[in-house]
Amino acid sequence: MASSLLGVLDQLRACRWVDLTHSFAPGIPHFHAFPDERRTTLFHYDEGVGTQGHGFLAHQYSHIGQWGTHMDPPAHFIRGGRFQDEVPVEEMILPLVVLDVRAAVASDPDFAVGPAVVVAYESEHGRIPPGAFVALSTGWALRWPDSDAMHNRDADGVAHYPGWDVATLRLLVEERGITAIGHDTTDTDPGVAISAGAFAAETYILAADRWQIELLANLDQVPVAGALVVATWPKPLKGSGFPARVFAIVSD
Repeated sequence: MASSLLGVLDQLRACRWVDLTHSFAPGIPHFHAFPDERRTTLFHYDEGVGTQGHGFLAHQYSHIGQWGTHMDPPAHFIRGGRFQDEVPVEEMILPLVVLDVRAAVASDPDFAVGPAVVVAYESEHGRIPPGAFVALSTGWALRWPDSDAMHNRDADGVAHYPGWDVATLRLLVEERGITAIGHDTTDTDPGVAISAGAFAAETYILAADRWQIELLANLDQVPVAGALVVATWPKPLKGSGFPARVFAIVSD
């Protein structure tokens, strides 16, 4: 068994690995109601720089759980839903399916991904496998880290960016049996819905006991089918969300 696993590792190392994670720092794009990150240097290599001492480097980070590329567990929206530490490690490596809607978004920034996108995908690439991680590639990650560009608000303050339609998520959950979703935008729902205080898509996916990754990066660098995604995060007890490190393994 040990020899067999080493062989699997050798195969994986021969693949192309794509980081799907943005680095986070104060000032990055985030949900408008959340506070910005605060970062303090407690210890520094040099004397007089750290607030607590010197000889090594240590920072104190203060940020909302939903910060940067992050994971939302069901409990983020749903009372009684799984907390972050209750999602098992078996769910952290999954088949990756990418729904590429960049062309549609280029002509309509308010594009809501309907079931027809899934139908078109499957007509070309086959049925979405059970347990998949389905990621939405809208091209919005290219706007990072410009917060104004990410939110794309009009003169009335209404945000315009793409998102999921509930009917599509229902199809993916109830008929395809997916494990999780992801997207390169700040929210599950389109910006116009968020601006109106509506969170129907996010409420649905988390109520269905699925989890999600928001603010993914580099989805344009992975194929729409055939790759694996690895999504990892810290394990805060009863955690409602936390920054994640996500990457794809691609067999070119």
